[in-house]
Amino acid sequence: MGFSAGAIHALESMAETIRHSPQLLEAFNDFHEKTAHQGNWHFDWTPLPFDPLIQEQLGEDTSLFYLLVYLSALPHTLQVYRQRGIPMETFAETMADIRFHVELYAQRHHRWGFEHFPWIARHLSGRLFSLGRLQFMLLPFPGRVTALRHRFDHRYILLADPRQPLRADGYAAGAGNANIPISPEEVWYPAWEEDSRGWKGHPVSPQGYVLKRSVHFSREEWEIALQHGDWVLDVHIPQGKNLTIEDSQRSLERAFKFFPTHFPDHPFQGVYCHTWMFTPQLRHLLPPESRILQFQREFSLYPHPGNEGFLLEFVFGSRERPDENAPRDTSLRRAVLDWLARGGELFDLPGIYLYPPEAWGKQAHWKDWETFALEQ
Repeated sequence: MGFSAGAIHALESMAETIRHSPQLLEAFNDFHEKTAHQGNWHFDWTPLPFDPLIQEQLGEDTSLFYLLVYLSALPHTLQVYRQRGIPMETFAETMADIRFHVELYAQRHHRWGFEHFPWIARHLSGRLFSLGRLQFMLLPFPGRVTALRHRFDHRYILLADPRQPLRADGYAAGAGNANIPISPEEVWYPAWEEDSRGWKGHPVSPQGYVLKRSVHFSREEWEIALQHGDWVLDVHIPQGKNLTIEDSQRSLERAFKFFPTHFPDHPFQGVYCHTWMFTPQLRHLLPPESRILQFQREFSLYPHPGNEGFLLEFVFGSRERPDENAPRDTSLRRAVLDWLARGGELFDLPGIYLYPPEAWGKQAHWKDWETFALEQ
């Protein structure tokens, strides 16, 4: 795993404590059985619930107990890799992410511990894989937008979810500051009709807002490319490295070969991503050549009632709105603080990418949108 000497010492000390406590050893074995053998991992994006009795004994070292239980699943993770024929190089590349988060915790809290249990549950259960700069896992598409593909020139258009209430500007009602009331007269719902002739709905801009007018798309020219529940590649961007178009493209190329080879039973229809980097207001805060914006523009965003907490957690380390003492040591932090001081809103959006890896870097969704606009 490549842990530092300090991390190894902390884990060895915890193992020794567990061995000398019948209560802790029983709890360790029970939790190991629940996760490694039964597969009942904590996947929810909420803190892992700690047993109060374990906390009473271990105090601030409790997270090391649970980290050690999670790491005890590694032999079962290896078995999943072998069953799928996944190379051990990919195993080492993927599990290195655990080391990163262990060291990151120590840097932030000045002691050994762990907090990203829902994250590494995906690593240890054999669901998430590091393939170069990016990480991927198969996922049923959680969005309710529908993607149509033109039968002849293979361009795409997104149609809005008819159940998602929208603001006057076409973004999701509830996006941004949910405490700011929206007049009922401002809220509207996009239409959706499907019949033997085709589909009628409200197109979604790559920036994530919905057009007020509905458009009909004929079955003779269009077909459904992606809808709710279809398999997609859920992509994640690990911290700590530069994000370039070239590195991302190489990761996509690996993923487009990896999953059909090792998961042929789950053919995917596109790439899905939900990240703080898909905060649409970032285009007002960052220069056009920003790598964050370059990555964002490769995806077609769609409405979601996100808020500022997603971005703030990654930029400032907390979902709480920063106060006047917040650090201004980076250009992004300064831009965010100034934006908020002017009353600007922030909210995250999900997005999809529907092209082959060789189209990465060409902002193909935007070109398709321009073609659609010219036709209207």
